[in-house]
Amino acid sequence: MLVSAPYAMPVIETYRSRLEAASCEVVVAEVRERLTEEQLLPLVKDIDGAICGDDRFTERVMLAAPRLRVLLKWGTGIAPLDQEGAKCLGVRIYNTPGAFSEPVADTVPGYILLFARQFGQMDRDIREGRWIERQLVASRETTLGAIGVGDCGRAVVRRAVAFGMRVLGMDIVEIPADFSSGLTGLDRKRAVVRW
Repeated sequence: MLVSAPYAMPVIETYRSRLEAASCEVVVAEVRERLTEEQLLPLVKDIDGAICGDDRFTERVMLAAPRLRVLLKWGTGIAPLDQEGAKCLGVRIYNTPGAFSEPVADTVPGYILLFARQFGQMDRDIREGRWIERQLVASRETTLGAIGVGDCGRAVVRRAVAFGMRVLGMDIVEIPADFSSGLTGLDRKRAVVRW
């Protein structure tokens, strides 16, 4: 099993013991962000599977890996993996739904607060000995537009509602009806969740 997902590296020993217990030999690739086709070619000759990130598993790479049967994407998006090539060669592709939904959703309100409350400018001012009264925006005075309300979008919406924001949502797929009704603390006068 080739492991090339950068996010797996800090916890690789946990997974190594599990994989080895299942009779898998683990080959850990040196990777910073992703492996190119040229970097993968010398690594794949004897692998049966890979736990990968955004590596360029093209049809050419899969043809160089005659034993390859499965690609496990550490993350949700499988676009970097040649899905048609995998299908033709009998290679199954799996992803990790929700892998980064919570961390991304934690970041979004951080940026909203950064801009609305001007923390960066206020920090600079104070460090330079200035006290400037700024025009700031309270989260209850704002509307968040969520374009895409999948796992990550729903996690962002839950946080926005907790901040008292008015929320508008749109997605190309049907959203579970119980999502907006299940939002604890949703002030129907403040938040409008449309699907």
